[in-house]
Amino acid sequence: MTGVDQLTARDLVLVGLVTQTVLALLFMLVWRSLRGGWPAWLALGFASNAGSYGAMAAGLFSNELFVAPSRPVALFALTAVVLITIGLLDYVGIERALRHRLTWLALTVALVSVPLGISGAITRASGYGVMAVYVLGWIWLFVRATWREPHSGHGFVVIALFVYPMAVLSIVVGWVPAELLSASAVLPFSVLGGTLLTTGLLRAQRRAALALAEREQAQALLRATNDSLEHQVALRTAELRETIDGLESFNRSVSHDLRAPLGGIVGITRLTRQKLDAGDQAQALRLLDLIEGQAGTSVKLVEALLALSRASDATLHLRDVDSGQLVADVIMALPQEVARQCKVEGLMPTVRCDPELMRQVFANLIGNAVKFANRAQQPQVEVSACARDGEEVFVVRDNGVGFDPASAQRLFKPFQRLHDRSYEGFGVGLSIVKRIIDRHGGRVWAEGEPGRGASFYFTLGHPAPEGA
Repeated sequence: MTGVDQLTARDLVLVGLVTQTVLALLFMLVWRSLRGGWPAWLALGFASNAGSYGAMAAGLFSNELFVAPSRPVALFALTAVVLITIGLLDYVGIERALRHRLTWLALTVALVSVPLGISGAITRASGYGVMAVYVLGWIWLFVRATWREPHSGHGFVVIALFVYPMAVLSIVVGWVPAELLSASAVLPFSVLGGTLLTTGLLRAQRRAALALAEREQAQALLRATNDSLEHQVALRTAELRETIDGLESFNRSVSHDLRAPLGGIVGITRLTRQKLDAGDQAQALRLLDLIEGQAGTSVKLVEALLALSRASDATLHLRDVDSGQLVADVIMALPQEVARQCKVEGLMPTVRCDPELMRQVFANLIGNAVKFANRAQQPQVEVSACARDGEEVFVVRDNGVGFDPASAQRLFKPFQRLHDRSYEGFGVGLSIVKRIIDRHGGRVWAEGEPGRGASFYFTLGHPAPEGA
């Protein structure tokens, strides 16, 4: 070996010592940042490789191919490839079972090689062969990872790994002096380490960006959920307030509308018994008619309460319903002289709703309109629908007594009555309408003026899924 060749080989060994030490420190810094397993294994591997070059820099190497390598150099190099193999297995995220098998295979090759190297049975040429086996295994590992996880930088690692066989081949064919064989792994390991650092950090950055995007998406979903919960709480609070108002009205109604007829029934029953005892059968029969009327009023009130409860609790069975046919059925069920006062204006749309509950809506609105238009000279009730702002708006209009616009909100509260008791009813019908419309995700409102009739509007919105 000439002096220039010796200087060149030793320079490469020193370069290897410096680069492997720097790589070990860089991977340790990456480990402290990412806290992953692979940077720690690679840091230990490149540190062991730096130990191998340190032993070589101390003069413990020879350029003879068929002699046993220096024991410190061989042990450091063998330890390095095993640690780097474990780090690469963790880096590519290979399946746990396969990773365990490959880890044991790498350890087995190392454990078999150690006693052979100590005994001198393995020459430097054999050592390069063992190293080539590991490198080929690494190439297979990253080719497999490229197919499984494309665009993650694995292809660049494969290219970096091919530098080692290319370096050995260059020495074999004479492109590079054979004396440089001892330092032939400097460039491949340096390229491998630099590539792993670059691709590993880029992959970590991409995963961090994805994690950040997922976190932001989760936070947005959480905010939307919170807004939805706040909206639901507001709705439930409004419903609770309405329920409380309804219970107060219910108490008043029970104390008056229900207790009065029941008390009347008791009193009239006592009088009837007295008339029967006195033999006045004709008067007793008249009193029985009064009892029947009072009992009928009580039954109607109870039925109204049950209808109000069913409007809130009944399960929705959504169907595509011809609203025109539904209105026609409601009108046909009215007495003939009343039905003649009602008419449908224009075409009625097909809507998705619960047909039975929607029948109650039209029955209550049309019945309410007929009742309050009855005293007009020519009572008229019109039912129509029109598209407005992307939704169907239904209208039931009458030419009756109307109401004070300032009291419009009271119309839909249970047991609230804006007119005197000459108009029969318990103030429940419009509450039933509102609850059914609310169940369908729609809105209901009213417009009117005293003596100029009233118009009741509603939309269906977006009903909840069937069975909700």
